[in-house]
Amino acid sequence: MRVALAVMAIAVAPSAAPDVKKLVLQPAQVGKGYVVFPAAGGKGVAGDRTMNLCGLDYPSEKLRVGRLQVNYLKMKAPIGITNEVVTYKSGGAQQAMTEAFQHAANCPNHPIDSGTKGLPKLIFKVKRLIDHRLLKGYLAVQIDVSGVVKGRHIAQTSYAVYQQHGNVLSGVYSFGSTTKGQLGLCLHAAEQSARNLLRGGTAAKSAPTA
Repeated sequence: MRVALAVMAIAVAPSAAPDVKKLVLQPAQVGKGYVVFPAAGGKGVAGDRTMNLCGLDYPSEKLRVGRLQVNYLKMKAPIGITNEVVTYKSGGAQQAMTEAFQHAANCPNHPIDSGTKGLPKLIFKVKRLIDHRLLKGYLAVQIDVSGVVKGRHIAQTSYAVYQQHGNVLSGVYSFGSTTKGQLGLCLHAAEQSARNLLRGGTAAKSAPTA
């Protein structure tokens, strides 16, 4: 009886959360010559946000369990990539995706807080993008940011791709010069991130497409 109970306990024990270190992109997945660098505040969920697309009101932030964010840079390249992988309590990753879809569809047409320290409120315009090589239920967007920073008018374009598999969410973000290559690099990296999630994420349904 004791043996049977022990076996039963093992059978119902919850599986360990995926290791975010094993799910982030490898430099070669981003592109030839890219090197990985730690992102400031990129470890853990205390004090650093994951979701801030068109606002900061994401209740799913409280459901995060683990997080790792890193940057990928290439010598003399004008653009770079960031990959953020986050694990959530059950249902949290799907909730984060649902909230992201809602924010993308209702981005306010006035300056809002980006959640980035040192930056004033800025205007964000979001455009949905299509890439059928990403996971079902993905959200890929072009983000045009404008406003005044330290007395100087700025206008920048970047891209972001959010994907979810089970209780894991991956965000791939581009940064740097506004060039055609920035979009291609971001989507390529996101496609590679989709592979990582499928290989190492938990086996659950992806969030529905909005």
